[in-house]
Amino acid sequence: MKIAYYLPNERVDNEYFATLANSDEWSCEQIYKKSGILSRHKAANDELTSDLAAKAALNLSKEYDIDLSDIDTLLLCTQSPEYLQPATVYLLHHKLNLPKTTNAMEINIACSGYIHGLLVAKSLILSNSAKKVLLCTADMCFKMFEHSDMAQRILFGDGASATIIDESNAHKIARVISGTDGSGFFSMYKHHGGYASPFNGQDPKDIALTMNGPEVFLFTIREVPNLVRQTLKANNLNSDDIDFFVFHQANLLILEAITKSLKLERSKVIFDIENIGNTSSSSVPIALKRAIENGTIKPSHKVLIAGFGIGLAWSATVIEI
Repeated sequence: MKIAYYLPNERVDNEYFATLANSDEWSCEQIYKKSGILSRHKAANDELTSDLAAKAALNLSKEYDIDLSDIDTLLLCTQSPEYLQPATVYLLHHKLNLPKTTNAMEINIACSGYIHGLLVAKSLILSNSAKKVLLCTADMCFKMFEHSDMAQRILFGDGASATIIDESNAHKIARVISGTDGSGFFSMYKHHGGYASPFNGQDPKDIALTMNGPEVFLFTIREVPNLVRQTLKANNLNSDDIDFFVFHQANLLILEAITKSLKLERSKVIFDIENIGNTSSSSVPIALKRAIENGTIKPSHKVLIAGFGIGLAWSATVIEI
């Protein structure tokens, strides 16, 4: 599968947050202990969601010598739109100078968005509604959590990914298993800014994305192991058939809890959060690509990928590299 990513140049280490907090509870050592993160990337002041996605797409085009004018469908997965309307995918379409014949759609899903995007892309190809799909993921996570509690702020970084799904590789995406629990809507949400609660000059802290950490953790431990088992069963596989597991890089505690619950060998689970952080929908493709780049994941390997989080929503599939 052809994947590329983009990470902004600026890196923010734990010293930044330790200085802000000025508390022993949030020292550099404690931040790393709680999150497993040493640093994360931050978009420049003049970089927005469509810029991150466009740079990932251009990296993809350069690495694989892809003519972007051949793209007939553009998908953008993001929860940090540049405007409420219209969708940011249209700005991305313009920045990539894609033809007017290119279909463009946006998917408003975060942590599980990449796998949902693969499902949409594969479905379009199998229904003969598309031949070459460019799936991009991008979020401004650092800014999104800028005014949130320190427990959330330390986790998130900015990044984007781009993936080509076409007739040559759509069959390498196995059956996707997904689920939703709308009762958990308010466990991780941004209160003000929509029509239910318009932004009327509230304190910045009031418009920050808020997260009930313990509730999200319990949701993850409750649903993700079962999601993995269902995905294996649906595709007539068992864990021994899988070469590697790439989970949403939420934080180290969650990754270790999932690994332990499923009794997986740690060597088969990709941990790529230490210098990246949680990049929302981009975390799975970035971790996947970096594992390919460093030679851990190789051609013909079977990889189970799973995303889970805000919504609450979750999805997983198996792909062949």
